[in-house]
Amino acid sequence: MKKLLIVGVTIGTLLGTAACSNTEDKAEPKSEQVSEKTTKTEINQVKTINNIEMKITGDKIVKDDTLKTDQELLEVSFDIKNKSKSDYGVGSGDFYVKDKDGKKYLMYGNEDNFGAVIKTKEELKGKGYYAIPKGAKDLVVVYDKAVDHSKSEKTIEWNVGTPK
Repeated sequence: MKKLLIVGVTIGTLLGTAACSNTEDKAEPKSEQVSEKTTKTEINQVKTINNIEMKITGDKIVKDDTLKTDQELLEVSFDIKNKSKSDYGVGSGDFYVKDKDGKKYLMYGNEDNFGAVIKTKEELKGKGYYAIPKGAKDLVVVYDKAVDHSKSEKTIEWNVGTPK
């Protein structure tokens, strides 16, 4: 009788353990699916190139009646600090936006686009404007200095996700 009881408890424990482990396996893919849908952004992440610290502090869709009906205007806020030993020129035209398919969207002509020469140890804050398709998702802002096409400098990118 004792042996039968021990065998029964052992079988019950094994079945319970197997049932719990199957439940955990089923739960994991759901959490992976959620993380795939939620894209992490790099807003407020500082990236440096040639001792120039660049940060995107925000992005949003703004109203603009001059665009085509299938476009929206993306406003990107920048904060750029010159930590180098010489002046550095930078502006909205040095950046572009690309979507998940790699299509590029260049600076949109807006009088509020930023651009200036930043003196050593100084900072420039400004906004850049880019015409993107309505409903564009998974966007990336790329720094690719417009004046220097030698490609001796690498580009840097920020994943800004889907603007609101």
